[in-house]
Amino acid sequence: MIIQCSYITQNDLEYAIETLEMCKQDDAKSCGFNYPYFTPGGHYGKQWWQLDSTVSLRGYQWVDRAFTETSLLNFIESQRDDGRICLWGADDLPLVVAGGDRLTQTVGVSSLPKLFDVAYHIVKGSTDKNLKLLTYKMMKRYLDWWFLNRQDKETGLISAVFEETFVPYLGSAGEYAPVDTNVEVCVGCHYTGLLAKELGMTEDASLLEARKAQLKQSINQYLWNEEKGAYFAYLINEKKLSDRLMASTFFPLRMNIAGKDRAEKLIRLLKDHEHFNWDTIPLTSVSKQDSIFTVTTGEYQGNASWSGNVWTLINEMVVRGLFDCGEVDLATELCFKTICIFNHNSAEFVNPFDGSGHGVIRYAWTASQYLELIVEIIFGVSYSADNKTVTVSPKIPKQLKNERISITELAVTNDISIDINIDHGEVRYSVSDDSVKVVVESN
Repeated sequence: MIIQCSYITQNDLEYAIETLEMCKQDDAKSCGFNYPYFTPGGHYGKQWWQLDSTVSLRGYQWVDRAFTETSLLNFIESQRDDGRICLWGADDLPLVVAGGDRLTQTVGVSSLPKLFDVAYHIVKGSTDKNLKLLTYKMMKRYLDWWFLNRQDKETGLISAVFEETFVPYLGSAGEYAPVDTNVEVCVGCHYTGLLAKELGMTEDASLLEARKAQLKQSINQYLWNEEKGAYFAYLINEKKLSDRLMASTFFPLRMNIAGKDRAEKLIRLLKDHEHFNWDTIPLTSVSKQDSIFTVTTGEYQGNASWSGNVWTLINEMVVRGLFDCGEVDLATELCFKTICIFNHNSAEFVNPFDGSGHGVIRYAWTASQYLELIVEIIFGVSYSADNKTVTVSPKIPKQLKNERISITELAVTNDISIDINIDHGEVRYSVSDDSVKVVVESN
């Protein structure tokens, strides 16, 4: 993969790729898995963490698709009989986590379920039909686990515990229904439903669409605060909303869950620099006006590090949501700001006031999402193996509109590559396999 761009050098791109290579765990069997996977990086060691091992695959598919498809088998093979996919390889919460919080695992714990989105986009580009079927079954069973074990009967909301939501909730299951987890499960219904349709499972597809609609309704009924114009976590036992304003309040922009009127209020809040740092280094993970807002430096400090610092995990989701609700210019702006923040800076999280990187300095999911935003948003590349079609739908930020940018030797599959050149908005391409169809969509 070779890039030409005034804001991103080849060295910057290779830094992110090298970070991912550093975080590979090839000796997977020593940790109980059959296939190589990504570790978080740094002092987190060689164990498999679901969220890190998931998110790291999304951007890396444009480097080595075969690796990402093989690594997906770890999720399929490690899935528990009840459908749960565990938080980490040992399937037992650490006794002590960063920040000094002590945890006791009393229920089977999973993770923030980014897996649905990532797994769908990996198998979308795969010619392995058996992998696609196995992945669908895994996703369907995983969704079933969430609805059976985490859904509150009264509200229909999904509850979450430590690392099934961020800021991590340290209580017990059934008490806390956060915005991020509910939106991710709703997104999971969407992508699992798409796979069901593609596989001809119409009954499953209808069921999944119904689940998606129900959860969307619950999100809007119970998580929205009309007075504050934002979404908040719901305290199930107390039957009231939390007052903690987190950047995940923007997640219901995804799949247009929020709807037009609420999206307009959210966007006003998003652009309010006094809340989420829009004009400089966005997005602070918690509003700067919130009582828990803090900025941590050095090593990861548990919940405190999710209470103000900037994370690609949050920004990528908001970028996708802005596109879903039609805010193309804002989405492109946030995408480019995020790329610039994490350019040659694959740190776990960033200080929102000076841009310095903290936590693990070579962090896998940061590097992966950096690559993802460049390839899939700026250059707008996607690939469907079913019809052997590359779609190029670039979203060029204003800083790059009047120059020539290119990405060449981009691995669409391990056997097919594409060169894309964009000169003042005009797209030219060359693909290594003449049988591949290329569709160019205007910005």
